[in-house]
Amino acid sequence: MTKAAAALAVAALLLGALAAAGQEPEPSSLGFTAEEFRLRNGLRVILSVADRLPLVTVAVGYGAGTIRERPGQEGLAYLIENLMFQGSENVGPLQHIKFVQKVGGELNAMTSLDKAVYFETLPSNYLALALWLESDRMKSLAITAAAIERTRDELIEEHGERLAGEPYLQSFAEFDALLYPDFAYGHPLMGRGDGLKALTQNDIEAFHRAYYIPNNAVLTIVGNIDPARTRELVSRYFDAIPPGPDVPAPPLPVFKRESDAVVHFLPISGSTAGFHMGFRFYPLQPGEKETLRILEYLLFVGETSRIRNRLLRRDLTSHHLSAVLEERLQVAALKVFSLNTNATLVARAERAVLGEIDKLRTNTVSEEEIEKARRRFKLDYLDRLSTLRGRAFFLIDAAFSGQPLSALSEVLDRALQVEPSAVMAFVARYFTPQNRVVLEFGPR
Repeated sequence: MTKAAAALAVAALLLGALAAAGQEPEPSSLGFTAEEFRLRNGLRVILSVADRLPLVTVAVGYGAGTIRERPGQEGLAYLIENLMFQGSENVGPLQHIKFVQKVGGELNAMTSLDKAVYFETLPSNYLALALWLESDRMKSLAITAAAIERTRDELIEEHGERLAGEPYLQSFAEFDALLYPDFAYGHPLMGRGDGLKALTQNDIEAFHRAYYIPNNAVLTIVGNIDPARTRELVSRYFDAIPPGPDVPAPPLPVFKRESDAVVHFLPISGSTAGFHMGFRFYPLQPGEKETLRILEYLLFVGETSRIRNRLLRRDLTSHHLSAVLEERLQVAALKVFSLNTNATLVARAERAVLGEIDKLRTNTVSEEEIEKARRRFKLDYLDRLSTLRGRAFFLIDAAFSGQPLSALSEVLDRALQVEPSAVMAFVARYFTPQNRVVLEFGPR
């Protein structure tokens, strides 16, 4: 690690510590303020000052996730994510990475259902460098046959090695296809690589022209910045990039509701048994998403949460348990993943999960327990925003969800007002067999 990189790492740790210590007056319940503007080409820009350390995060989000892929194109969005590092008009292949690392910065990218996000965190006096790099590949990405083949081969090889080394990895994709049977919402980032192999250069270029455009993007800049000077730099580097055609809104999901729970079994090559269990919620009514977030904490977050305590400490039916509350645009899902020794323990663990959920239908949660869940949710929520990258990603998520900046604190405020009666009503309404999907897996 270079001295500059080491300094950046230490600074990032200090930033989190200062935020936790509350050493700065907080301008809102989220601890920060933000401002936004749009360029003539439609690019939405959000600035947020965090001047305690000489760092800045620049993040660009494009509405170019897997939901934009057509059947047979699985892997297209992920391929372009990686092609974005293969050079542009003024930057050679992988030079984007070298420029950022040379000044002690870090960078990465990710692709999800609805967007692809690219970010750099680096010393704030190199803000112009980050903006130049991002603008250059926004306006002039080099999509060449050689870059496509090289990148495609690398992705397929890496994915094949992961599938071979983790026998239950494929079960995650199989489970999502059951939980989200609508293709747009449920197909995997890459699958087995068949779609990736079939892509043509025309497919790739058409996807890039349609979605990697300023009027389908959000630029967030968070850190030790001067807003007026930053506006000038953004205009200098991005304003001349031409917009693309209007991008239609993503499609709404279409789900066939079964009369009972969907249960499947997937044979795997390993010796481990386990299961995925998911509950899909769509459409949610106003305020119900916040209730679901507190419910997740009651059941799964923390060693003393109801289901973690039951499966890992009391019954000892699972030796690994994880749960995530996932949002795919308007659809929410609570997903559970458990590893067990054998099929008998799988069945016992599944019954325990359903049993703990059923208790919430008729037994009121105590004020002490729900307050503990609300308090822990708040700490985790604010902890995410205590880092520059966390805040930048939060602002991108908010922009793509359509939330105005003035309403960003309302999500947290509503979650902290969830009452036990709301939890009971939610469980009774949504935790029904037709909303439940189970995928068990075990030795062939």
